[in-house]
Amino acid sequence: MNIKKNEKGFSYIDTMIGVVILMVGVLALAAAVTSSVVRSREAEQQLVAKQLSNSALESVFSARDIRLSGEDGWSSIGNIGSNPVDGTPKGIFVIGQAPIRADAGADGIIGTLDDACAGAGPCCVGGVCNNSAVLTGFRRQITITDINDPERPSPPYAIMMRRIEVVIFYQTSTGTRQEAAATVVTNYQ
Repeated sequence: MNIKKNEKGFSYIDTMIGVVILMVGVLALAAAVTSSVVRSREAEQQLVAKQLSNSALESVFSARDIRLSGEDGWSSIGNIGSNPVDGTPKGIFVIGQAPIRADAGADGIIGTLDDACAGAGPCCVGGVCNNSAVLTGFRRQITITDINDPERPSPPYAIMMRRIEVVIFYQTSTGTRQEAAATVVTNYQ
């Protein structure tokens, strides 16, 4: 008696379908890993931007508490061209978006002319140059506005509070994002 056995294996078509299904899974896994790496990089950039904004705020408080070139620290808290004292503007912080340097410059205050000059070249103020590297992909904007004291609603009064807003602009794979920090600084001792 002859028994015929059906000993067929996988056909070429079956193998190709299996390979295609496997490749779809591998490609999905690769896309998930790539997305995870991109999100991780963006989270790192956001953290750096947050730290840069907080450092700039701390620098404003430092400028208030120290005396630069014999000037009252409170008078220096403002954007360049603001805070007139006896008709002379005393603000030291750069207006608009500026590059961020690794070093705060000779005055030790972040966001002033010696570390926030436009361009990648050195920032030179008063014969002293800041040659530190520019952080690529990051820009800073410090905006300082006076706040009227509610205890003294009408002039003549002294400005005793200022709102400080620091915005860090940074590049991601999806475009430009920003991280902001704001506070109020007072001249009360």
